[in-house]
Amino acid sequence: MSDRGGCELVLVMPGMFGSPCCPSEQAPTDGISLPALETFLARADRTANELTGLEARLFGLFGVPVEEGVDLPVAAVTRALDLGVIDSGWWVRADPINLVPDRDRLILGDSQTLDLSQEEANGLVAEIMEAYGTDGWSLKAPHPGRWYLKPPKAPQLTTTPLAMIVGRDIHPYLPQGADGKAWHTLLNEMQILLHTAGVNSKREATGKPPINSLWFWGGGRLPKMQPADWLSVWSTESVSRALARLCEIPSAPVPANFLDWKHQARRGRHLVVHDAPRASVAYGDWPAWATAVQDLETNWIAPALAALRQGSIDRISLMDELGSVYVLTPQSARRWWRWRRSLAHYRA
Repeated sequence: MSDRGGCELVLVMPGMFGSPCCPSEQAPTDGISLPALETFLARADRTANELTGLEARLFGLFGVPVEEGVDLPVAAVTRALDLGVIDSGWWVRADPINLVPDRDRLILGDSQTLDLSQEEANGLVAEIMEAYGTDGWSLKAPHPGRWYLKPPKAPQLTTTPLAMIVGRDIHPYLPQGADGKAWHTLLNEMQILLHTAGVNSKREATGKPPINSLWFWGGGRLPKMQPADWLSVWSTESVSRALARLCEIPSAPVPANFLDWKHQARRGRHLVVHDAPRASVAYGDWPAWATAVQDLETNWIAPALAALRQGSIDRISLMDELGSVYVLTPQSARRWWRWRRSLAHYRA
């Protein structure tokens, strides 16, 4: 990349400030040093954005309309990535989960804790389809943790993204809408099937948690994609990779550090989705969160801030999933009079 600049970096960092759905769950910052990140946030121009949640933020960045109270068609989008085919039908994610009873609650664990193989996923899907395939349902598992369900007809549902429910009681977040109760019944039926599934019997015999339920979310049809002005997308996160593919934008995994990225990036506008802190936040693993944020500080924010001051990059935008955008330019980076504050200040 030329040292003359002409390059803009947009960093999306979900989980950076802690839990997106529980303000009381503050991320402890004791014992970690974040001078570059705190300097960046203090000197940047901060604007509010009505889009909250990672999926809504990403859809907005690719110009897909986001309507309040209407599901984002995450299933149709990521299905195009996982299966490599375009389908105009209505699909919903039906991701495998483990529910753990806790008094009168059921606490959700997602695929990150399940060690689910593709062979096991295929076996479970086959057993479910034995019961539902003749009624016009279609269930596919191209990825162990991402399953796709197509009903005989499109329902009227509103759902909650899986990442928002990890480690929480599922009851307040079950599908709502005109067809919500019917899908509660469907969920109960599938839980009964999974309870007797041969794959789960083998998993439990080896000490693995059973796949005892599915989580329905992100239903809809593939949106009409508009041209996006990203030169490239750097991510291992499925929604951003899928949107890039649909927009025919080159994508690659996130490099280990900013300097590696800068060496590869050409002049233009780049999107980097660095979601390492997100999974740690979901499970309340604050030591892992601290490690992930410290890595971002050392390997991304500090060298990016130095490059901005040197004028070798024109603009850096930092986005969380809580609705804020922090924009820093070489000029605003010189605001030495703006004192650093802790991450908790920005969360508040």
